[in-house]
Amino acid sequence: MKNSTRLNSGKVLLLSLVLAAGSTSFAADVKEDDRNPLGCKDVGYQFDLKTLHLLPHDAGANQSMYFIYNSSPKTLNLFQMRSEDSSRSMYLNHSIGTHQWAVLSSNEKKMKFICTAVDASSRYGQIVDCSENIRVCEYTNVKYGLNNRGNYWLVNSNTKSGAIREVVRYGIIPAI
Repeated sequence: MKNSTRLNSGKVLLLSLVLAAGSTSFAADVKEDDRNPLGCKDVGYQFDLKTLHLLPHDAGANQSMYFIYNSSPKTLNLFQMRSEDSSRSMYLNHSIGTHQWAVLSSNEKKMKFICTAVDASSRYGQIVDCSENIRVCEYTNVKYGLNNRGNYWLVNSNTKSGAIREVVRYGIIPAI
């Protein structure tokens, strides 16, 4: 009787250690996924009055690539705020899932976005402070093919490694 109890308690201990190690690696994966990709720098943007201002030309590049991470527990919407002198007629609005990355490619001199969290009582959501809910970094030395230039969301909503894979698959080289 004592041997079977000892054997069962040993199995329980082993199983709990395996489960604890598995949950630790999951927590490490989540923590790893929220760090900036290698070579992506904290330049070319600023937060002002709860909005995000992207400034691609400040880093010296004509075409820039921004990785944007949603650190909030809700899906976020980014609504573009255009000035009256904009030559484009299309808005670059976008949604980013919880703890997901999105990638924006742009050749505009300046872009502004307002952030909203999904809210059932409002069609556009509730306005939230971008600086508290998203993290941004820019690749300043990106190699684009001639067919990949312009303004568009390159990656919709993905993990960090998934976003990097999509960028490379698209034919853009995020150089360090």
